[in-house]
Amino acid sequence: MGTDLTAVADSAKALYNLGRYSEALEKYQSIYASQAENDVLCYNMGNCFARMGELGEAKVFFERALIYAPNNADAQHNLDWINLRLTDALVAPKEELLQWIGQWERSILSTEGWTFLAWVFLAATMVLLVLRRTKNRSLNWRWPLTTTVLAFILLGMSYLSIPKIKTAVVVERNSYGYSEPSSNSKRLVLLSEGSAGTILGTNNSWVYVELGDGRLAWFKGAEWEALLPPKD
Repeated sequence: MGTDLTAVADSAKALYNLGRYSEALEKYQSIYASQAENDVLCYNMGNCFARMGELGEAKVFFERALIYAPNNADAQHNLDWINLRLTDALVAPKEELLQWIGQWERSILSTEGWTFLAWVFLAATMVLLVLRRTKNRSLNWRWPLTTTVLAFILLGMSYLSIPKIKTAVVVERNSYGYSEPSSNSKRLVLLSEGSAGTILGTNNSWVYVELGDGRLAWFKGAEWEALLPPKD
């Protein structure tokens, strides 16, 4: 984090410690666009929302912190605290296997870390090939072959570690689910703040959501927030 961003974060922390949570949140939001994958920033924003009583938003940001840093114990503790208070909230469908693998990988290394290791092994392959060609023709082919295979395995792991989560959370007090993307269609379900689901599609300002119990419905997109913010 650059000097200016650090100064803003320090100012936000000071405001938070003074109990001026909305002002602290404004400071954090001013640097969020350039630091969206910073788990500490997500954690701090989650704390602000929690103190302001906006538990749905707090849940979103604690979840985001854990997406980027699955071993963030403070974020997990606060998320558990939030979930205990969102007693009526529905949980999202279970994660797919590839999402679970990606989360496990991010608990070990970041996506950038896996990519760096892949490039290290590719560089090792090039060095071994040059050595075999210019210095030591007796060098066994299996060594550059092994480093090449490992490099491509690591590239695959890097790709799998990229978050591909489609979960979203209700951030308003309530959210009605409809049979069609229209308020005039049949109401199917009423969800409370903090409920989660998987986004399957969109239609203008509406989102089509699969709930944890298998039900499908259209919801107003403004009432939901995706765990992974859209990239510009």
